[in-house]
Amino acid sequence: MVIKKVIRTVQDFFSEVLGKPGKVVGVSRGEDCWKVKIEVPEEVEYMRRHAKGDLMAIYDVSMDNNYEVTNFERIALMERGSLTIYPIEPDKEEEKA
Repeated sequence: MVIKKVIRTVQDFFSEVLGKPGKVVGVSRGEDCWKVKIEVPEEVEYMRRHAKGDLMAIYDVSMDNNYEVTNFERIALMERGSLTIYPIEPDKEEEKA
């Protein structure tokens, strides 16, 4: 199945390249690429800096028809077990860094 290959590729990418295990929560096919949403645990250092509990990051990932990840972007954070999602605002993220 093609979707299984897409999921496996994105999970492998996050584990190998970013060192973050992830759970794919959405996959859709576009005209010329795959769109994937993956949820990964946020870095401990980030959590300590911002006095947060366990945080999960949600990433948008694009993959071309050759199953290569072409880009990814963290779009939101949420506390583990919560239904509240905190969107990432690019200007605010840069100010915090």
